[in-house]
Amino acid sequence: MTSRRKVGDERLYYTPPAMRRYKQQQQQQQKQQKSKSSSVSSLERRGLESDSNLDRFLEHTTPSVSAQHFPWTSVHSWRNCNHEFHPYFFILGDLWESFREWSVYGAGVPLVLNGTDSVVQYYVPFLSGIQLYVDPSRNVVERRPGEDSDANSSGSDGENECRPERGTGTSNHTELLFEYFERELPFHREPLADKISILASHFPLLKTHRSCDLTPASWISISWYPIYRIPVGPTLQNVDTCFLTYHSLAKPIMSSDGGRDCGSKLSLPTFGLVPYKFKVSDWNHQNGVQEGQKMSSLLQDADNWLRVLQVNHPDYSFFTTRGTSWR
Repeated sequence: MTSRRKVGDERLYYTPPAMRRYKQQQQQQQKQQKSKSSSVSSLERRGLESDSNLDRFLEHTTPSVSAQHFPWTSVHSWRNCNHEFHPYFFILGDLWESFREWSVYGAGVPLVLNGTDSVVQYYVPFLSGIQLYVDPSRNVVERRPGEDSDANSSGSDGENECRPERGTGTSNHTELLFEYFERELPFHREPLADKISILASHFPLLKTHRSCDLTPASWISISWYPIYRIPVGPTLQNVDTCFLTYHSLAKPIMSSDGGRDCGSKLSLPTFGLVPYKFKVSDWNHQNGVQEGQKMSSLLQDADNWLRVLQVNHPDYSFFTTRGTSWR
């Protein structure tokens, strides 16, 4: 479950192409949203941006977690340095808590079947794999459960506790602090929130570590299995597609409505996606070719990521060897 080993710099700062594309798309969307009339609701905008069932799945299963930030005096000081700095971070415990409701009821994904039938398909998230990497040269303070972890509320400026992310490494190696890969059959697995609680009882840092404590090589994979849909009925076809999604734990993205307010959110966009029992005709009735290309690109990004880190991911092997229907 846990182990320590070291990997080189070339894997420490690798950014998947899908992550870079997501950042560019979000910047464009933010510019477009600012130019729209304030009378257009955020829900309507989300509907306009989600053109296909695949887009809707990615949108409605993207994890979102409350943002923490460093004291603004430290932020101004770090911005004067010659490296990139991200003032926002999240606590791992808050991320797992954000999965609590989904782990019980499932995440609702609005789909359009047969080109006309609107349904909401619910997916339950399960922990598929996770790796936490740290830089041993950083001076990271270990926090205990219940201890105040908001940098704003501490007397320190936070600089010695969590150093800013740099464009080039300060050491030649990064250390694998924790890893876990699920090997149980799907019907024997606990939902993600429950599984994390079990693992955290043996490794408390799973709840107290922060995204800024981790190197960019840290990631999580989530398996999504369909459980039920609304409405139900014999005339509607079943959507039995399952997915693996891949997310960076060290490079969260500020949500488009984020800011300095206490309600700011960080999202963990999907940079890799692996389907099982996927039919393009089910997921985009009008433009299946384009969605097939998008799926192939996300699948390739997931494969590239695992190759760079030299990881044997059991669920990935199962999903890819069982085949996918592209009709």
